[in-house]
Amino acid sequence: MKCINNMRTISYILCMALSMIILSACGKKEYMAPYGMFESNSSFTIDESSASAHNAKLFAADICATDEDITASSTINKDYVYAAAVYNLSTKETLYSYNAEERVNPASLTKIMTAIIVLENASLDDVVTIGDVTIKEGGAQLFKLQEGDKITVRDLLCVSTIYSGNDASLALANYVAGSEEAFAALMNEKAKQLGATHTNFVNCNGLTNENHYTSAHDLYLMFAEAMKYPEFVTIMNTASMEINYSSASGEYISKTITTTDKYLTGEYATPSSVVVLGGKTGSTNAARKCLMIYGTDSSQTPYIAVIMGAEDEPTLYHMMTNLVDDVCSK
Repeated sequence: MKCINNMRTISYILCMALSMIILSACGKKEYMAPYGMFESNSSFTIDESSASAHNAKLFAADICATDEDITASSTINKDYVYAAAVYNLSTKETLYSYNAEERVNPASLTKIMTAIIVLENASLDDVVTIGDVTIKEGGAQLFKLQEGDKITVRDLLCVSTIYSGNDASLALANYVAGSEEAFAALMNEKAKQLGATHTNFVNCNGLTNENHYTSAHDLYLMFAEAMKYPEFVTIMNTASMEINYSSASGEYISKTITTTDKYLTGEYATPSSVVVLGGKTGSTNAARKCLMIYGTDSSQTPYIAVIMGAEDEPTLYHMMTNLVDDVCSK
C-alpha cells in the first residue's frame, strides 16, 4: 500500500512538471526591459532578426535630457542662482545644467503653460467679458481689468505674456476652464503629457504658493512646446503694443503695454553668440529673478536658456549673457 501511494505521488509530480513545460512552450528567454525582466514564450516573443528590435524609439529621444549637472562649459557663479540650463534644440543636447531637476518656484514663467492651454482650447478672436479677477498678492503686476470689460482672447494673451499681467491670466483661466482650479488641472495634465514630472501648478499666473512648483528642465519642455505655435513666437518677440478694449459702459479704452523682457527693450545687451527671438521673465520674493529665452545662432541653430532665482535683475541679465556666450559659441 505504501508503495502504491509513493507511485501516485511520483506520477503527480511528473504530471505537474510536464504541464509546466507545455505551458511555457518548452523554451524561454529573458530580456532586459526598462522596468525589469520579461520572458518570451509562445504568446509573446521578440523577433531578434528585425531591425526595429534594435531601433526602438525611446521616450526621451526627441528631447534634451540629463540626470546630472553639466557645468564645465561656463564659469558663471552658481552661488547667485537657484538653477540654470542651456539646451540645443537641433542636436537635442543639454549644453549646460545646474540644479535643472530641482524644484523651484516658477513665478511668471508659469504663464508659458497658461499660453499653451489657451492656444489649445480657445479662439484668439473670441471676446471675453471680464468677471472677478481680483489678485490678492501685494505687488503683483496688474493690467487693471474691471468687471464688465470686453476684450479679445488674443489681447488678454498678449497682456498675460508680454506684460505679465496677472489679472489677464486669471481672466483667461476663467474663460477657458470656468475657474482657476479647473484651468490648473488642464495645466497639470499637459505637463504630464510633455514629461514635466517635477511640476505641479495650482494657479495660472505663478503667484506664490508652496504647492506651485516646477524645475528648469520642465520649463524647457513647456517653452519648446509653446514655441511650436506661431502666435506664441510672435508674442514672445513683441517689445510693446497697443491693447484696445471696451469698458462695461461701452467706453473705448487703449493702453500701451511693454514687455518685461529687458533684452527686447534694449536695457541690457544681448548675447553676441545668438539672436534673442523672445523670452519670458518671472519675479516674486520666493522665486527671485527668473528669465527664459529662445534664440538662434548664425547657422540658425535654436537654443533655449533658462536661469532661475538670480538675486537681482542686473545679475540675471549679465549671467544669462555670459552663460549663453560661454556655451553657445563653442
